[in-house]
Amino acid sequence: MPPSFRDSVQAIWRAGVEAVLPGRLIRQTLSFEGDPNGAAAVTVQNEKFSLPPSGKVIVVGMGKASCAMAAGTEEVLEPLVKAGRLTGWVNVPADAVIPLNAVHPHAGRPAGLNEPTEEGVAGSLRIEALIKEASADDLILALISGGGSALAPLPVPEITLAEKVLVTRLLSGAGANIEELNTVRKQLSRIKGGGLRRLARGKRLAALILSDVLGDPLDVIASGATVPNTTTAADALAVLKQFGLDRHAGLKNVCAALEKRARASSSEPDSETGYENHRNLIIANNRTAVDAAVRKAKQLGFCAFGESAPQSEPDVALVAGSLISEMQQRMKLPRPGPAALISGGEPTVTLAPPAIRGKGGRNTQLVLLALIEALRNPERFPSRFALLSGGTDGEDGPTDAAGAFFDDTFLARFAQLGAGGLAAAQGAAGRNDSYTFFAENGGLLRSGATGTNVCDLRVLLFSPELEREVRSG
Repeated sequence: MPPSFRDSVQAIWRAGVEAVLPGRLIRQTLSFEGDPNGAAAVTVQNEKFSLPPSGKVIVVGMGKASCAMAAGTEEVLEPLVKAGRLTGWVNVPADAVIPLNAVHPHAGRPAGLNEPTEEGVAGSLRIEALIKEASADDLILALISGGGSALAPLPVPEITLAEKVLVTRLLSGAGANIEELNTVRKQLSRIKGGGLRRLARGKRLAALILSDVLGDPLDVIASGATVPNTTTAADALAVLKQFGLDRHAGLKNVCAALEKRARASSSEPDSETGYENHRNLIIANNRTAVDAAVRKAKQLGFCAFGESAPQSEPDVALVAGSLISEMQQRMKLPRPGPAALISGGEPTVTLAPPAIRGKGGRNTQLVLLALIEALRNPERFPSRFALLSGGTDGEDGPTDAAGAFFDDTFLARFAQLGAGGLAAAQGAAGRNDSYTFFAENGGLLRSGATGTNVCDLRVLLFSPELEREVRSG
């Protein structure tokens, strides 16, 4: 049996994250051959793109992992870097900026603020210019990962950046999932919703995509910059109406822009002419991280089970309850030794009113809700357990933590506070103040920016019920 569930739960989570680190993934995907000063070729997975002597590799990127992806690209294509035949620009969060040789890493937003900024707009204009300048002999490598929507803002002329930020805030606060958010955002952008694809029409484009959307829908990841837009302006208006935002005074111009596009049918699918040399490749996803975490759990002696949600998950409270219920069901099975339930996904959170809202994210909120259940119904939990939930990007909402964790030792200590402890936990959950709660009581998971992003990874370790009965008998 592992000596420490607390250590094991963190080691398993880290193994899942390490499996989706961009450098490793890029080295598995790209290769180079030929004369760096003459005819050469870049192979993307199994497809070879020839580079005549006049051809260059132009790297553009957007997302939390794009800088690390660019570093891996420079490593693999080092001969072209030295020959001056590789250039580029990537928009990333400030805490994901790392030194690069040929590609410019641009801080498109501050750390912990997952919203569009004027700095992001400036970087997006540079990306737009690079693609326009590319020739038919060049190869455009688009490095795309989660967070790309906020990092590559380039609003349509009818609206301002502030209006685009407002609509995103309002939808997020109302509980919209990532698909609903992107349905609206990509209709309001010159890059997203197939905008980058249209800019590269008639040119060669290979998009390497680190998926942060469950089910890997290419038109949703980073708002589908390199693929045809499968949603329309009418769909975006329907999302706003669904959440009661179609009559919001601050969204007047947004609604007008969408209505104009809907009337003009400007969101119809693109013709495929000119896109024959475009490729989109998923290089890793949430399932990749879950599978690696399962392997690590087995190495540590756990009987491990893994599941990656195929689509956006429901409210975080339902996900927390489902995890506990699955643990209970598996504790009834005649299986010796400790077990691990490893899951990946991305639940939604309905936010408290701004006047009382605290600090936290969906991962810390999930763990806090599980803790409340354990305090209210301790009989549902075995004698030994640990639960951790963390964002694989190292960010959980507007905080410096990836998530949180607690175990049986934490529960026993906190339970000693009695009704006051339960009330404090419930109050924090009601205010969405889960980060503050764990900062004060212990249990924050601080990994720092990981340079990757494939949704959330959760690890639940527990002793089977049979072991509990033997120990208490």
